[in-house]
Amino acid sequence: MTLGALVDAGLEFSALANSLRESALPGIAPSEYTLSCEKVYRGALEASRFHVRVAGDLDARSLEGATDPPSPSDSHSHSHSHSHSHEHSGDQSGKDKSRQGKRGGPPERNLTQILALIAGSGLPDEVKETSSAVFRRLGEAEAHVHGMDVDEVHFHEVGAVDSIVDIIGSCLALHLLKVDEVHSAPIHVGSGWITGSHGRLPLPAPATLELLKGFPARHVESGAELTTPTGAALLTTLSKSFGTMPDARIASIGYGAGDDRPGPVPNCLRVILAERTSPEWGRDRVLLLETNVDDMSAEWLGNLMDTLFAAGAVDVYLTPIHMKKSRAAHQVSVIAPMARERQVAEALFRESTTFGVRRREVDRLILDRKFHKVTTPWGDVRVKVGRLGDEVITATPEFDDLRQAAATAELPLKEVHLRVMELYRQGRE
Repeated sequence: MTLGALVDAGLEFSALANSLRESALPGIAPSEYTLSCEKVYRGALEASRFHVRVAGDLDARSLEGATDPPSPSDSHSHSHSHSHSHEHSGDQSGKDKSRQGKRGGPPERNLTQILALIAGSGLPDEVKETSSAVFRRLGEAEAHVHGMDVDEVHFHEVGAVDSIVDIIGSCLALHLLKVDEVHSAPIHVGSGWITGSHGRLPLPAPATLELLKGFPARHVESGAELTTPTGAALLTTLSKSFGTMPDARIASIGYGAGDDRPGPVPNCLRVILAERTSPEWGRDRVLLLETNVDDMSAEWLGNLMDTLFAAGAVDVYLTPIHMKKSRAAHQVSVIAPMARERQVAEALFRESTTFGVRRREVDRLILDRKFHKVTTPWGDVRVKVGRLGDEVITATPEFDDLRQAAATAELPLKEVHLRVMELYRQGRE
């Protein structure tokens, strides 16, 4: 549905198909699948229906995961198995452990195998990064729901050709359209039941709910699934904000079609491509986790900060405070991406002496940030550049790069800092 909507909004289908084939995904030959896109109606709306047809598979499986041909009598029950159907390494169902998919189709893959496939491809670096991040979120959610290590989850369709193209293709489509930011409305989740390899499951699906932790969601009495785990993984990984649409000039609109099914709303995903009307601050939503500790040494606090950064924190800072019984203490404050809540909170509990953590969601105003590589006699140094529209507001060298260059040059850090900024300005001029 994402790919259908982006094609409907103006992405050339041939450009997407050619880019996917030229990416040379290891282990997936271009002859294994064909792509097509057709116009259909969902209610009163005309939309684009994107298909992947896998060689050797009798099904024409659409990207939202249908594994049986649609029929008028059952147009919905089959459409979500890719999001929930996977086997675990401890499964006793008697399946062939060679990881072959349904009906001897494409092999099942675990997260490590999928990430290796992406890393070894010819995709642009940006697409490798975003698609890998989507797969990690999806794999971690499934593992958490089923109480196992992430590499014990062996995906069926999510590891098969059609759904690999689904996720990678969505990230590639945004890259081809030169989309700078993705924003989303609050995510709608449906009601009812679905049947997957784990039996009958309530909606929203458990993995979908796990992926939506920390994000705004709205429940709709739909009797159908409105957001699959794959869709939730894409939205929560790629979107900078959730809420009203930013002020912008609308350029085009696209509708991506899902199954033709009854329900309170047409089964479509709408995408709006827009351009900023004027330079403005960027916005995103992050977590602020805080706790007070009065029984940790300076060495422990230093280790805590290192561990929190390794867990994905954006920033960590300590504030001297006084607590009960007049004890000198520290308030530990952590700014973290919404998607890293579990990892950062776990690091706080494991590496500090706290028994509780306060949690708040906060909005940030941010500059558009990009890295500029400066070549010096002592190695490359990245300079982080903050822009408001086309205007450079601030620029500063990355500390670790600067420290390495200073050590190589055997010069004071401040002298290398001055030299790097001189070279950066010369490069701009």
